[in-house]
Amino acid sequence: MILTPIEQFQQAFRNLQLQLLVTPEQIKKFRVEYNQSLIEELEQSILDCNNYCNQLIFAGHRGCGKSTLLKEFAETIENNYFTVFFSISDLIEMSDINHINILFAIAVQIMAKADADNIDIEA
Repeated sequence: MILTPIEQFQQAFRNLQLQLLVTPEQIKKFRVEYNQSLIEELEQSILDCNNYCNQLIFAGHRGCGKSTLLKEFAETIENNYFTVFFSISDLIEMSDINHINILFAIAVQIMAKADADNIDIEA
């Protein structure tokens, strides 16, 4: 079947819509393996955190693997730490993104995971 130029453009646009690799099938098909030393370096960065230095920033262009790396990292450390993995873009409309909505979404996800894992969170 021959596509019209607009159909070719639409297909190319769909092909470039980079989404988080979530399902085992997606991960198997598209995932790039990270060097184990990178995962160990991330864990050491977490262990080195204190009250004055406790933020890690993951920056990069769309589709470079930030979320995929964090998902792998979360799976690696989930036996030793309470981890909650989610995508803000699945919870908040782009037009509604602000710091209040992001913090609220984080709190809701933490509470939901704690409830699912039967973890009591004191007020």
